[in-house]
Amino acid sequence: MQTISAEKKSLNELYRQLILDHAKCPKNFGKQANSSHFAEGINPLCGDKIRIYVHVGKDNFIDQLSFEGTGCAISIASSSIMTTLLLKQDINYAEHYAKNLIMMLNNKEENTDEFKSSSQIEALKGVKEFPSRIKCATLGWQSFLSAINNKNTTTTEKL
Repeated sequence: MQTISAEKKSLNELYRQLILDHAKCPKNFGKQANSSHFAEGINPLCGDKIRIYVHVGKDNFIDQLSFEGTGCAISIASSSIMTTLLLKQDINYAEHYAKNLIMMLNNKEENTDEFKSSSQIEALKGVKEFPSRIKCATLGWQSFLSAINNKNTTTTEKL
């Protein structure tokens, strides 16, 4: 019989592996030729640079969503996770989801029910223990929001 702490350690290892898998083999990685929206996000403290490509169809759903760039494992994994969760979603829902996720990772009010069923989001929540990594985890999400709001550049730091 496993103890609670052993179960939690095992779960943390599972989430850590999920982050590493997304970082090593990111989903939806690459430039999109026919994107309707684009933005580049920069995290100058870490050196992360992420470019987001979004194509919103006539039905207001995200038909294509991809990213490219360089950065730490957390920024790449988080951007990969973002593309898998928001692809094929209604653009308004995707915007709401991204905003809530950024607030949740920054320890602000959140709608936690929205994230309960996602092991990928549970894996990202681990960065809350490392405040300096929160900007890495939110960069792709912030870049997505910039793209759909027609702002071509975003940064994690005020210029």
